[in-house]
Amino acid sequence: MQLLNPDVERYLARLVPTTDPVLAEMERLATERSFPIVGPQVGRLLLVMASSIGARRVLELGSGFGYSAQWFARAVGPGGEVILTEYSAERAAEAERFLGRSGLLDRVRIEVGDGLEIAKKLDGPFDVVFNDVDKQDYPAVLDVAAGRVRVGGLFISDNMLWQGKVLEPEPAEASTRGVLELTRRLHADDRWASTLVPLRDGVTVSVKLR
Repeated sequence: MQLLNPDVERYLARLVPTTDPVLAEMERLATERSFPIVGPQVGRLLLVMASSIGARRVLELGSGFGYSAQWFARAVGPGGEVILTEYSAERAAEAERFLGRSGLLDRVRIEVGDGLEIAKKLDGPFDVVFNDVDKQDYPAVLDVAAGRVRVGGLFISDNMLWQGKVLEPEPAEASTRGVLELTRRLHADDRWASTLVPLRDGVTVSVKLR
């Protein structure tokens, strides 16, 4: 489903053209592979949100070949830390190479394996937890994030409109049900104030209140 008017999509793309050569290469690679990345508009949103709270420590759950980590690493600045988790050792190695070429590798720690299991072994607090794991696992991420995001910090989840499948009255796919359940739980939990930004495939930004 086309979530945004194509003319609006083109307008947004013109507003934030990718001029960084490494980011541009990563975007081309994602297109060639049909591999999902957050893309430049959401990437800039991540940079803005993390920078707005002075984030210095970020945990990514599901990182692919490191595209979103590029934006977070820019936000945390020198001395900051982004913990990147990726199940695929091959994609984690690609992320390491891309981050090295961007001069950002000293801000990133790469963990290979199941992001949720890795997160359970990490001590908080984090300023930002970014959620982009398999969608059927989305509800479980909230419990992990709640214990690790600081008060005033952000829990950000990608693909929260899930190509429009969230509109299905009785979704058959576990992935869609996972997205819907996380959405329900976020808006029912008074520890969080959440908003769903209808950019690209939908991004939920939740601030921890207590």
